[in-house]
Amino acid sequence: MITVFKPVKSIRTFEAISDQIRRQIETGVLQPGDKLPSDRELAVQFGVSRNSVREALRILESASILELQQGASGGAFILEGDGSNVSRSISDMMALKQISLQHVTEARVELMNVILRLACENADASDFELLEKNINTTRAAVETNDLELQMESTKDFYTIIAQSTKNPMYTLIVAPISEVVRRFVREAGIRIPIEVVKTREQLLQLLRDRDAEGAIAVLSAHLDTIHEAILHRSHH
Repeated sequence: MITVFKPVKSIRTFEAISDQIRRQIETGVLQPGDKLPSDRELAVQFGVSRNSVREALRILESASILELQQGASGGAFILEGDGSNVSRSISDMMALKQISLQHVTEARVELMNVILRLACENADASDFELLEKNINTTRAAVETNDLELQMESTKDFYTIIAQSTKNPMYTLIVAPISEVVRRFVREAGIRIPIEVVKTREQLLQLLRDRDAEGAIAVLSAHLDTIHEAILHRSHH
């Protein structure tokens, strides 16, 4: 893989560098897992100082586009997009009081309504199998009181439903919202009761039956309950 960058002339040189790298990723010249040339080599290609290159790489790392690894086999590697930077943006805006938990919950409920409709149309046997395995994992996590596994399997549950729409945009949007809610649930010390597992089993059956309205009613009620529990705990 030979990636050739053009020299940049800009007041904010590091932005011009990061823009070129982003474009190479967008056009598929750079793929997830690819390693960029060394910062010395990049500085020569871009016709800039190594400091400008490092600044650009730091920006791309904070946007979860690159991972900078240390050591002999280290370097700058292109990451798979996972929406983690979106999750950070939502958290930052919540910290600045520009977004409330109410906003997140409303958006999540409406988004899941759309996703459930599409999942009822497009989900196939392999999606149902993944959901069934996920529910079994969650049940085991509840029975063994494994909070970390409860959190992980809950995030996976919503990701699997989003993936079953067969539209990757929904997976990308759901993941960061689930992550933000997961942080709240963890901070509030909420553990998953066995009733939640039963709710998910009910939801799976409704998806199998292609009953979108039924699935929406069950999940909306469940998400409202979670929201109330978080608010109740955070005010105590």
